[in-house]
Amino acid sequence: MGTEASLDQVYAEVKRIRLELKSLEKSLESIAERLIPEEKVTPEELRELKALKKEALSGECVSFEDVLKKHGAKRSA
Repeated sequence: MGTEASLDQVYAEVKRIRLELKSLEKSLESIAERLIPEEKVTPEELRELKALKKEALSGECVSFEDVLKKHGAKRSA
């Protein structure tokens, strides 16, 4: 019966740790929500974000060079 008591104790400790971890996660989420500023997004930006998400989920991609050309940037280094 010593083994059963030990397993029960281990289970109780694991359960306690999980509850504590969940509490810490909620606290961190709350802190992050207060510290990370919320940005206003224009309708155009929202459309672009949705299009980018759709592309990413479908596996579509473009080369880095195409992105640089589109935005008129020069490649550094």
